[in-house]
Order: sequence, then structure tokens, then C-alpha cells
Amino acid sequence: MTTITVLPSGKSYEVAAGTTILKALLGVGEPVMSKCGGDAKCEACHVFVTSGRKSLSRIQPKENEKLDGMVGIGSASRLACQAVLGEDPITVELLMTT
Repeated sequence: MTTITVLPSGKSYEVAAGTTILKALLGVGEPVMSKCGGDAKCEACHVFVTSGRKSLSRIQPKENEKLDGMVGIGSASRLACQAVLGEDPITVELLMTT
């Protein structure tokens, strides 16, 4: 288990390590978007990991390719469908879209 804190709400949840951020967030009822079913084909699940990035899985080529083509990303950007949680706590910022 690990802890994920979600911004802007500030809520924290105990979630299973070894699962993606997307699955963890959906499992606790947080409003995160996903249009492609977690296959890194869209950019709807883009999140900023504000702390604990080193605990996540490494960015794989599929995710890196998608992130490279996006506007508004930074060093804290990850696709929630591709980032697998480790044992250390993380904080993610959800991007609110309309």
C-alpha cells in the first residue's frame, strides 16, 4: 500500500502499490478523465506529480511519445494511465477540464 494525495482537494487515500495512478484515482472516486481506456492514446489523464515522482515507474517510450506532442507539460507531467505507483507516497495535481 501507498498514499496518494490529490490536489486541489487535498484528500489523501491509501491505495495499492503496483497499480497505475489512473486505476488508483478511479478506485477512490476522484474525477480523472480517460478517453482511450488507459492505452496512452489520448492525453485526457495528464496529471502533474508534485511530489514522490521517484517512486513511480520510469516513463516508457509510448508515454514519452505522447507527452512530447502535448502542450502545457513540464517535468512533473505524467499520464496517469501509464505511471505505476511504487511504495512511497505521492502527490498528484488533477487538471480540471471542461
